Amino acid sequence: MKGACRMNLRSAFRALAVPALLGLAAGTPNPGQAAAATVEAAEFVVAITDDDGNARSIEADIVPYLPGRACFGWQLRFADAPGVIQYREILKLPEAPAFWSGEGDSYSTHSYSADRTTATTEAFAAPDAEGWIYSSWCIAPGDPVGAHSIEVYIDDELVRRFDFEVKRPRGGD
Repeated sequence: MKGACRMNLRSAFRALAVPALLGLAAGTPNPGQAAAATVEAAEFVVAITDDDGNARSIEADIVPYLPGRACFGWQLRFADAPGVIQYREILKLPEAPAFWSGEGDSYSTHSYSADRTTATTEAFAAPDAEGWIYSSWCIAPGDPVGAHSIEVYIDDELVRRFDFEVKRPRGGD
């Protein structure tokens, strides 16, 4: 499952005091970027929670396979952000996870492909005072390792694509 980790990683994301140690993934802009909301900045962030519940986050394109401890997500800052932004997020996995959060729930904001490798989320977000919106997911037992991607659409236009890899830590099983 790529569990929708809707815990507030926003504060962890904004606390980037450490340079990217694993590689920067600023996202690839789409040349036909949506005119309704201009993306000023894009970040892909990985947050790791320690045994005491403290989260440390960095911009990276490697997510360690640490179920229940590693989360990842994107954040976009908009110039002259409207009060509410509708977005579509498409998370693609290399293979199906053991389970998806919200799978089979008719009220979920997520829908899943027939082969269970892709989650599509349709949602609304109110930008914070600095114009940021974000979405995050957490690693869960049974999630696949390998190449993943997230595409973010605003007004049906691709505004960012984030490519990243979930890897088992050295010495991990």
